[in-house]
Amino acid sequence: MLLTSKLDDLAETVPEKLALVDADRSVTFKELRDEALSLAAKIHNRYKKTNTPVLVEVNRKVETVICFMGVLYSGNFYVPVNHEEPASRIAEIAKQVEAEVGVFHDRNIFGDMIDIDFHDESMLKEEDSENAPSNQGVIDVDPCYVLFTSGSTGKPKGVVISHRMVLDFMDWILATLSIEDQRIANQTPFFFDASVKEIALMLGGATIYIMDKTLFMFPVKAVEFLNDHAINTILWSVSAVNIMANSKVFEEVYPEHLKIVAFAGEALPASKLNYWRKFVDARYFNLYGPTEATVDACYYEVDRDFDDADIIPIGRACDNMELLILDGDEVADEGELVIRGGAVSYGYYNDCDKTKAAFVQNPLNTAYPETVYRTGDRVRRNAYGEIEFLARKDHQIKLHGYRIELGEVEMAMASLDIEDVVCLYDDASEIIVAIYSGREFSKGEFKKALRKIIPTYMIPSRFIRLESLPRTQNTKIDRKKLRERYVDGEL
Repeated sequence: MLLTSKLDDLAETVPEKLALVDADRSVTFKELRDEALSLAAKIHNRYKKTNTPVLVEVNRKVETVICFMGVLYSGNFYVPVNHEEPASRIAEIAKQVEAEVGVFHDRNIFGDMIDIDFHDESMLKEEDSENAPSNQGVIDVDPCYVLFTSGSTGKPKGVVISHRMVLDFMDWILATLSIEDQRIANQTPFFFDASVKEIALMLGGATIYIMDKTLFMFPVKAVEFLNDHAINTILWSVSAVNIMANSKVFEEVYPEHLKIVAFAGEALPASKLNYWRKFVDARYFNLYGPTEATVDACYYEVDRDFDDADIIPIGRACDNMELLILDGDEVADEGELVIRGGAVSYGYYNDCDKTKAAFVQNPLNTAYPETVYRTGDRVRRNAYGEIEFLARKDHQIKLHGYRIELGEVEMAMASLDIEDVVCLYDDASEIIVAIYSGREFSKGEFKKALRKIIPTYMIPSRFIRLESLPRTQNTKIDRKKLRERYVDGEL
């Protein structure tokens, strides 16, 4: 079975049901399939190959998702490219996957390659609509998409995900997060893997309402959008959840229809969750998973109260996945999180060295080949048997003989009345530096409050307040940029 079969079923069983809605238009499931098949015919007319990468221009329009499905119907796999990417990065991605074709629907961002305009009907022969190319020869272990993440060396890494991996993920998310008459407000960009969750739910029958990113500049308008469209499900990044909590918007207007609130991407401070729960009566889910494990590998449905300084667990494994906590190659209660299961990616496209470093033989299995993914995330098991995220491995430091997780310091600070925080280690001065936004505290006020939460040796020596912290394209705090600014003496 391929992912397109899910859309085929919906186009037959609920053809007139809305699939996608943006600010300009909406499409039903039948229209989505028809337009995707039409695009597949255009691709086939210009490019006869199958099982090859096709770049797709991505913005916040329904055409983006139609293009994804059109590429799949053509027998190829899609590579999402942000339409605001610098030309140099687009060229780097194209070179990495050796792409020959780019599909665009707003503007041609692909330069010197076979470019296919979604809207150009002259590329479609009269007979093509009835004789669209089949994806014959493509099987479920073939790639569905390649999604690029930022590499530590500055070179992007293309994570390869197959149809079977997405379908495996769909089985879990539909069983866990699907509800009747599901209406989803899409916040995450379609070049970010978190949007795969929403597409998976859409292919289970949900309707996606695509939000304009400017709405989050005016939280009242974001809430009004949710209410105007009777949105009952959101799967947002932590930064979006934080924006709403930090603005205190729910004291003025709150979402009236929400039943499912899921968040992911970073650790959500319990204080922000508590604000949401005070005003919005819904089921809350903390989702965790790297792109390399097909979006989510584990989850926690909030089932108890948390103090503001508590860590919200990432919980337990999704169906058909297993989470290992390893100290080196030995099982431990605290250590690196290692993922095994059907949704573990094949690795990085055209990058065997990076693949071999992260996708390794399961050290607990010496009987036959079995690939697991080493996340680089440090976790521990709590008293409930749940897994808690601590920090990236490279965020652990040793100061005056003490091992310190900078993530734990950040969570302690986040429990105070501030917005965002990042802690850095200044190697030269041997101090922890906290960079934060929100309410201004004196150094003495910070230290007095933090002594009640963490040991004295973990308290930062320097506190720097900014109006806001920079963010990456996928809405996470840009730690690299903050470190560069600090090292350059700008902070």
